[in-house]
Amino acid sequence: MASPEADSRVVLLVSGALDKIIKNASWRKHSKLSHECKSVIEKLGTPSGGTPDSESEDSPPGPLQDGDIVFSLSESETILSPLIGACLSGVLKIADPALDCIQKLIVHGYVRGEADTDGNPEAKLLFRLVESVCKCHDLGDESIELLVLRTLLSAVTSTSLRIHGDCLLQVVRTCYDIYLGSKNVVNQTTAKASLIQMLVIVFRRMEADSSTVPVQPIVVAELMEPTDKSGSGDANMTQFVQGFITKIIQDIDGVLNPSASIKSLGGHDGAFETTVETTNPTDLLDSTDKDMLDAKYWEISMYKTALEGRKGELADGDGDRDDEAEVQI
Repeated sequence: MASPEADSRVVLLVSGALDKIIKNASWRKHSKLSHECKSVIEKLGTPSGGTPDSESEDSPPGPLQDGDIVFSLSESETILSPLIGACLSGVLKIADPALDCIQKLIVHGYVRGEADTDGNPEAKLLFRLVESVCKCHDLGDESIELLVLRTLLSAVTSTSLRIHGDCLLQVVRTCYDIYLGSKNVVNQTTAKASLIQMLVIVFRRMEADSSTVPVQPIVVAELMEPTDKSGSGDANMTQFVQGFITKIIQDIDGVLNPSASIKSLGGHDGAFETTVETTNPTDLLDSTDKDMLDAKYWEISMYKTALEGRKGELADGDGDRDDEAEVQI
């Protein structure tokens, strides 16, 4: 790889993760993955005088980008392939550094493009990346569950990585599975809050017809049942989940608006107060079953079509709860 790539923050981030994967991998069971990681580290450490090979020169731009440095599709696939393989290894110690690296690549805006199974090679590569993150949920570890939720929420919140269609469906299903299947009540609450935050982001962007519209973190305390709000333990859990959600939103906003202060990013300006007060998030989640998630309900175009059809009724003041209950999107 060319010298600019060797000096990029992407290279430093990925190299550190690959080193950890090599150390935690078994030489017998994961020899292929270890060899692939070593090969990538060697390529990333190409001296300044090195020149890219013919395959990289002929390859179109890829999804990895660090400022003015744009990695080719071939280089991007070479870099992301061992991270995907580590997530699919089924081993906690190997998947953990890969997940952490992917989350940081997304939150810092180094991963750009649209994740789609039926798109171009770049879109398919990004879909494989998100899919590998979702499959880490099968490890059944509580710490991995939180890391999966953090990565998926970062992906949906990101303004550089576009998640919708089948990819969004898989992300939502994974969060829902963690909510239903996790043995840790904190993870269940975090999955619930993450899912509601995703819904808020998707609808907010659809209404504004823009992926860069500012979003605010939801108020986790309003998701809790009255019986869940008593006791210091529940208060600590609410505080943890609120911090979890808020930090991800702040990190993404920090990339989009680097000049904004952290204080202003963390402020709750009431943009979503109406949504939170008039919509019971618990009802949204509890009324959503597997069949509903398997439908194309999550396709953004369907959201837009449905709301446009209701626009006239809402203007006439007929959007009361009884009428809304009869509407099926």
